[in-house]
Amino acid sequence: MSGINTLFSGFGGNSSMNSFSPFASLTSSLSDYNMIRSGAYKKLMTSYFAKMTGDGKNTVQDPYSYTRRTNSVSKDSAATIGEIKESADELQDSASKLVKTGTQSLFNKVTTKDKDGKETTGYDTDKIYKAVKDFVKDYNNVLEAADESNTSSIRRATISMINSTNVYKSALSDVGITIGSDNQLSIDESKFKSADMSKVKSLFNGSGSFAYNVKSQANMIEFRADTEASKTNTYTSRGYYGNAYSSGSMWDSYF
Repeated sequence: MSGINTLFSGFGGNSSMNSFSPFASLTSSLSDYNMIRSGAYKKLMTSYFAKMTGDGKNTVQDPYSYTRRTNSVSKDSAATIGEIKESADELQDSASKLVKTGTQSLFNKVTTKDKDGKETTGYDTDKIYKAVKDFVKDYNNVLEAADESNTSSIRRATISMINSTNVYKSALSDVGITIGSDNQLSIDESKFKSADMSKVKSLFNGSGSFAYNVKSQANMIEFRADTEASKTNTYTSRGYYGNAYSSGSMWDSYF
């Protein structure tokens, strides 16, 4: 602890200044800023972190590549977490389009005319198929992204989504959607479009539907990934404190 105290004692400005002075905080901040601009900050950090290698050897390591020590460290890379978050977010979006009710529902019946002018009222199967196809693609992307994760909470959340989907296996098969041995979904366009659209609607539209359930599960996966993202914090190449998805410091406005 004495080494840490010695290191940071130089960051506090004039030690003789009364700590209750209204100018103490400003003087301290300007002193810190001048040390960074002059390069003294880097020298201090290099000297200090030379003593911080994991094997206890006095080997200098780059202070700007130093990973912030936290109570727990993510088992996944920032890239892996980013892919999981993005795919889970996209799955929530595609599920939301199917779940919507009222005037925005994809399952509202429409009236069309054929070339002879004959009117027909029914579901827009082409539009519904496209939306479900996007949903299937996004679902599979989440499985692929989560498969790269070494984090137990993310994997558990993904398994929960898989198990929930298996509950609907028979109903999905009736409308041309099958679950493979790898747990990924596949959709048969011809069988889907010829299926009873009222069954499709019950699977994908409204709260309590299969799509609504998957949306909730995807939200949990994204939440778990967010939790892991908070463990990937590092010091950036310019000495600022940031993390895998955002960075910020009181010094950013000076550079």
